[in-house]
Amino acid sequence: MYAARNIRVKAGGKLIVDDVSIALAPGKVVAIVGPNGAGKSTLLKVLAGERRPSEGEVRLDNVSLRQWDAFALAKRRAVLPQSVAVAFPFLAEEIVALGLPQYFSRSEGQQLVGRALAAVDMSFAAGQTYDTLSGGERQRVQLARVLAQLWANGGKGYLLLDEPTASLDLPHQLATLRIARDHAKAGGGVLAVLHDLNLAVMVADELVALKSGRVIAAGAPADIVTDTLIRALYDVEAKVCGVPEGPFLLPQTIIR
Repeated sequence: MYAARNIRVKAGGKLIVDDVSIALAPGKVVAIVGPNGAGKSTLLKVLAGERRPSEGEVRLDNVSLRQWDAFALAKRRAVLPQSVAVAFPFLAEEIVALGLPQYFSRSEGQQLVGRALAAVDMSFAAGQTYDTLSGGERQRVQLARVLAQLWANGGKGYLLLDEPTASLDLPHQLATLRIARDHAKAGGGVLAVLHDLNLAVMVADELVALKSGRVIAAGAPADIVTDTLIRALYDVEAKVCGVPEGPFLLPQTIIR
C-alpha cells in the first residue's frame, strides 16, 4: 500500500494542501481531479517524495517515505511530471534508457527500451533527437521512460502520473488510459492527476476531488460524480449524463 495521511503543505503563508489522506493499492487506478490551483500536483509531489509535507506522513509498504533511499524508491515507484526540461540533444531512446538501472546489460536495455517505445507508439522516433519531437511525442517518450523504469524492476510498482494526457491527441489519450489500466491489471498501482472528467471516470476505480487543497469527495466514479459535485468543484452548472446542444463526441474505444 502507498498511503498519505493528514498531509498539509504550506508555502508563502498559504495552505496549499490541507489535511488530505489518500491511499493507492496494487491493482487500482486512482484519479485526482479538481480545478487549477486545487493542490493536485503538489499532493502528487508529496507522494512521490519530491516535496516534504509541512505536516503528515507518506508511507510505502508501511515504511515512512523518508526512510527509503533513492535507489530503492526508484524500484517501487516511477513519476511522470507535467513537463520535463531536457537541456541536451538526447535521442528518444536515450531518454527512455534513463529509467533503467545501471546494472542492466546493453542488450537487456535495448530490448526494454524498444518495448517501452512500442507501448507508447513511438518506435519510429527511437533515433530522433528529443528536441525535434512535438509536445505530445515528448510526453509519450517520458511515459515510456517511467514504464521502462518499473518494467526493469519486475513490472509492478506504482505509476504517479501528473496530467499524462494533457498534450496528447485523442487516440493517444485513450492509449495512455489503456496503459494505466493494464499496469493496474498486472498488479501495479496508478495515481493520475487528470483534468478531463470523462477520461477520469473511464479509467479510475476511485476519484479524489480536490478543491482549495481539501478533499471534497472521494469514491467510485459512479457514486460521486453528480451535478452537485460538479457545481461544488468547478462552480459550473452541468448535467451529468445530460446531452448538450449541437454535436458531441464520447470517445471510448480505439479501433486498430
